[in-house]
Amino acid sequence: MTTVPQNSFCEEHKIVITGIGGQGIVFLTRLLSQTAVNLGYPVVVSETHGMSQRGGSVISHLKIGGNEAPLIQRGSADVLIALDANEAMQNLDFVRRGGTVFVSSNEELHPDLLPHLERLNIRTLHFPASAIAVELGSPETANIVMAGFVCAYDGLNLPLEDLQATIKQIAGKRAEGNLKALAAGFQAGKKKIEDSQPLPENSR
Repeated sequence: MTTVPQNSFCEEHKIVITGIGGQGIVFLTRLLSQTAVNLGYPVVVSETHGMSQRGGSVISHLKIGGNEAPLIQRGSADVLIALDANEAMQNLDFVRRGGTVFVSSNEELHPDLLPHLERLNIRTLHFPASAIAVELGSPETANIVMAGFVCAYDGLNLPLEDLQATIKQIAGKRAEGNLKALAAGFQAGKKKIEDSQPLPENSR
């Protein structure tokens, strides 16, 4: 496994994960929390399932390091991971100034939100995780594709190799498909990062 610097979680790392029932929010939360536990960090998880059996909202609060209070206060989350664009917009107020929003969507969030996000220096990154999961032949793995994408941006502060080890630990017969989904999301994230880098002066 990768060795994580001892100061990686010298302060709390707060992650809010949201989506609708059936999108795998609970499993995604378990993947991230178990990975942090395996690395020796204190973890607090709190979940809310609002009519999830009927496609209602599901939201998880994941705190790695820091205090043991179960919920993340609004305006204090470092990262929001949303598997649904509407759920992203409904939970934007959890994100702190300077935080990051990752949303599974083919499009950016509503343009009316941009001034507010820019004022708070909140970065938003949209990514078609569901479409990639369909291309892989496993639509149910969009949550894991999204985890790989967020990992590529260091949004989790958890190493890819340790996420892979946790999948082997907890996914059972679905481990192989989940590992492919994680790799696909991670590679797509890295490519997007590379494509966003400005070209050197002598190559223009």
